[in-house]
This record gives sequence, C-alpha cells and structure tokens, in this order.
Amino acid sequence: MACCLLFVFLCHTFPVGGAFAAVASPTRFVYVGGFPIGLTIEPKGVIVVGAAPVETELGNVIPQVPLENGDIIERIDTTEVNNVEDVHAVLRETEGMTVVLGVRRGTAFLEIPLGLIREDMTGEKRLGLQIRESVAGVGTVTYVKEDGSFGCLGHPIVLGNGSMVPCVTGAAFACNILGCNKGVRGRAGELKGAFAGSVPIGTLYKNCKSGVYGKFGQFTRGEQVEVAGRKSVAPGKATILATVGDKTEEYGIEIIKANAQNTVSDKSLILRVTDKRLLSLTGGIVQGM
Repeated sequence: MACCLLFVFLCHTFPVGGAFAAVASPTRFVYVGGFPIGLTIEPKGVIVVGAAPVETELGNVIPQVPLENGDIIERIDTTEVNNVEDVHAVLRETEGMTVVLGVRRGTAFLEIPLGLIREDMTGEKRLGLQIRESVAGVGTVTYVKEDGSFGCLGHPIVLGNGSMVPCVTGAAFACNILGCNKGVRGRAGELKGAFAGSVPIGTLYKNCKSGVYGKFGQFTRGEQVEVAGRKSVAPGKATILATVGDKTEEYGIEIIKANAQNTVSDKSLILRVTDKRLLSLTGGIVQGM
C-alpha cells in the first residue's frame, strides 16, 4: 500500500422504501505521487518577516514595530497593496509620516498605526519592515488525477506566526532534492531541494488543513491505483513512496493507528518508518515528504 493513503467515502446511504440501503460510489483511480515539486504561494498583500534597519541621518535605526512575523499587510491607509512595488508607490504619495496599516493576522483583520522613517541616502519614506510577496518551499505530491489536478504535503504551508498562508495565486515547479536534514528527537528534519527551472509546471489554488492542491499543465503518467476507502486502512505493514535523492523509491513502514474519522482532520493515522534505508537517510518522516 503506497503512502498516498487517500481517505474517501466510497458509499452513501439513501432511504429506500422507509429503510436505508448502501449504494457504492463509482470506483476512482489516481496516479501515485512520491515525487517532489517546488511550491510558491502568494496571498493578498505582502508578508511581514520582521523589522528592517533603516539608515537615517542619525545613524542606523532598527525600529520597534507593532507587527509580527507572518502578518500580512493588505492595505496602507485606504490603498490596497499586492506587492513590494505597491508599498513603495503608496509611501511616495503619502504626505505625512504616519500611516494606518490594514493587517491580516491569522483570521483577524487589524488596523495598526505606524510611524514612517526617512532614509538618509534616498530621502524615501520606509516602513522599517522586511517584507516579501510570497512563500516558497518543497513538497511531495501524493496523487494526480486524470485531469492533472493533484494534492500534496498533507498539511498546510504556514507563516511565521503559525497561520495558514491564504492562497490567492500560486505555482508549482519542477524540483530536485539535494539532501536532507535528518530528524532527531525534539526536532523535525526536512528535505532540502531546489527549483529546477523558472517556468511553472502547474498552478496552485488551495492551501488548507489537509494539504496543498493544484493542477499540472502536463505530467508524466506513472502507476495508476484504485482509491481506497477509509475503512480499508488498518494497523499493519505498508509502504510509502518518497524521493530523498535523485529518484522516487518505495520504503517500508508500519501503520500503528488509523482513525475512522467522521469529520476532516489532519491527524488521521500514526505510522513509523521501519525501512533501515530510509531511517539512515532521514531518521524517519521529515518535513516535505
């Protein structure tokens, strides 16, 4: 059984003559994943990384800003901003030295006043913040449908404050795995990868609790498997597909516990790696797999 354990309802109940009868859903097939892709997600607005020093006539100033790593600036005063250039343009048109930022922090929207700082060399007004337009990372594809739509990761991509990145636009790229930081007790490991080109191979449309979803423009069709019902997943030996080097391979695991969930949750099963090859390379399951 591959790591792409796809938990779906394969039957529904409908009233028939005052009783209920089980009706099987059509059999579904997907192409198994296990291969890596590069991911970029752009939210509405710009993402705060932290405070940024500004060189003023009084010297280098690191401002005390009331914003956090992971905050998303959606608006400056009454003007929406979508990229770094929008921020610079708004500040150039600002008459005073104070602005009100419209900030998305998790599910809350805040209005935060902020004093601007004038940069000595350019005379430009600055927020005193390090900002970026997108979040990038490496993930492993779980499955691909016939139409090219896919799911990957099995968990959301999050910001510095732990909140999910709201996906307005996003792209998928070919990716090469360069190595792995091994996981040890108390610290999760992670795959290290690099984008294998600047031209996207797909788009992303959703970042949620159960993973990242998108659609490939073109993809290489590999092994096709039937989607298993959630009740067929049980404790015992299984295999996963993973890429921790230059090719996708199958590795042995053991499913310790499987939860028959009635609602969507990311804690659906507990497993441990038993394959000595994978343990020597990664120490177990690491981020990005």
